[in-house]
Amino acid sequence: MRKSTHRHSFVEGLCSCGRRHSGPQVGAEAAVGQAVEQALLHGLFPEPVLRRTLLKSVGAATVLGALSTLLPLEALKAIAQEKKPLEKVKLNVGFLPITCAAPLIYGEQLGSYAKEGLEVALQKVAGIALIRDKMINGELDVSQQVMPVALTMSIGLGGNRQSIKVLTILNQNGNSLVLANKHKDNRDPKNWKGFTFAIPFDQSHQALQLRNYLAAHGLDPDKDVTYRVVPPTEYVSSLRVGSIDGFFGGEPGGQRAVYEGAGFIHLISKDVWDGHPCCSVTAAESWIEQNPNSFMAFYRAIVAASLYVSDKNNRGGMAKVLAQPQYLNAPEVVLEQVITGRYADGLGNIKDDPRRVDYQPFPHYSAAVWLMTQLRRWNMLKEDVDYKKLAEQVMLATDASKIMREQGASPPAGGFAKETILGQEFDSSRPEDYLKSLRKS
Repeated sequence: MRKSTHRHSFVEGLCSCGRRHSGPQVGAEAAVGQAVEQALLHGLFPEPVLRRTLLKSVGAATVLGALSTLLPLEALKAIAQEKKPLEKVKLNVGFLPITCAAPLIYGEQLGSYAKEGLEVALQKVAGIALIRDKMINGELDVSQQVMPVALTMSIGLGGNRQSIKVLTILNQNGNSLVLANKHKDNRDPKNWKGFTFAIPFDQSHQALQLRNYLAAHGLDPDKDVTYRVVPPTEYVSSLRVGSIDGFFGGEPGGQRAVYEGAGFIHLISKDVWDGHPCCSVTAAESWIEQNPNSFMAFYRAIVAASLYVSDKNNRGGMAKVLAQPQYLNAPEVVLEQVITGRYADGLGNIKDDPRRVDYQPFPHYSAAVWLMTQLRRWNMLKEDVDYKKLAEQVMLATDASKIMREQGASPPAGGFAKETILGQEFDSSRPEDYLKSLRKS
């Protein structure tokens, strides 16, 4: 007797017979969604004959459509997606003791990590080179990194090549160009030949912005000034003992210099490039591939924390939290001036700029492209690279957009936008033209 055959008919991933078969290839998310749908059908119609008869007569799509009016199918699918087991629960996360780290710190304070099933150990690291090396050595799973270090590591600039991804930008603005008090009557950069400036890292955005600022005022950044790499925690002491004339660095260094009478704020970095990225949250691509679920759990947590601290209504009490010894170990009154944007500049003025520091998490391609063109401009990068391709590879803009939307936020438009730096427009879609214009001049 011939065994009857069944022709499988897949409707929205389900066979019309109601049984599970090997159908069209689907992605992980779709597979979880199908599993939820099948579990629901089997639970509501446990009798196989009845279930198959029903699905054959009206179709799986119709049944599921009717059920969706009574049950939150999409919500159930989303819950199932989030229940993927974490490959690694205990994560070591490095941060620098500067105001840029607020989202990482608030991930702990708000319980964002615990909500995702993670046990995060925050490790305070003094300097950029050290925190970079800890990531390279595998001591850190996720790490704060000043921009554009993730980009330079990914192309092997300054060491071994290691593919690093930028999950989010920790903060925008939040830096100051500070001078020693003896230079209060010497505010024109044209007169700064022979100055020694502290920077946190040779390939940091601070060093690149300082170079651009000096060049715009007629100095040769390679010949007319000297740079000294100094950890952010040592800016003020270096200024006080006279080993440097000034520094371009992250807060609270600038405000602390004013508070301790060691220097004055010549300008805040927002005056140079409003909205510039300072630090980023980074992870090695190899770590992400080994721990995809833990990676996504951390990603959701840090975006949630960033969105929280970016809301000005949530800034109350932030200075007190950050001031604690295990975090920034700085005077609360200093941090309050940075966070609120109402601050003393050390020249007798009280200034008010609510955007002195911000915490929008979206990683813009345009900023990455400008920073890389500066490395080429000053010959730190010896050859041209595909700047746009590198930005797309390193800056996880698509993923950040998706998570922001899931959390009810509206991410900015992606793509290669234009930036305004020192009043000049930079078109990130044409980096080669920008560099050609510099070489001609």
